[in-house]
Amino acid sequence: MSYRFLPHTADLIVEIKGASLADVFHDATAVVRDLIVGDGSVAATESHSVTLEAQSPDELLIRFVRELLTWFQLDTFVPAQLEIAQLAPSRMVATIRGEPFDDSKHEPQPEVKAATRHNLSVEETDAGWRAVMVLDL
Repeated sequence: MSYRFLPHTADLIVEIKGASLADVFHDATAVVRDLIVGDGSVAATESHSVTLEAQSPDELLIRFVRELLTWFQLDTFVPAQLEIAQLAPSRMVATIRGEPFDDSKHEPQPEVKAATRHNLSVEETDAGWRAVMVLDL
């Protein structure tokens, strides 16, 4: 994994770097998992399908992260892994595997209220892809 959390006064900033746009989305899945259950294990016993369209990679990433957070808030679904069927800077078709939150197995973390557009960026660089996102805790 190649992501890190950066200090911020009120929220949490996450920076993700990857060789490809797919790497960014795989790491974004890991970020959400870590924020929900810390470093505890998550089994891939259930799946959710997602099809997202956006006008930019920034918007695609924020819609994806918001979708994962919504599944947790509504169904207590914790993502474990991402299987991408189709990915372009403006479209994603994927399956997310994971399991329901289990307080006997998972350690609760501070609640993530939202992924915000503040300072949001997803860009291709000479070294690959880089994304920065602010999460409201």
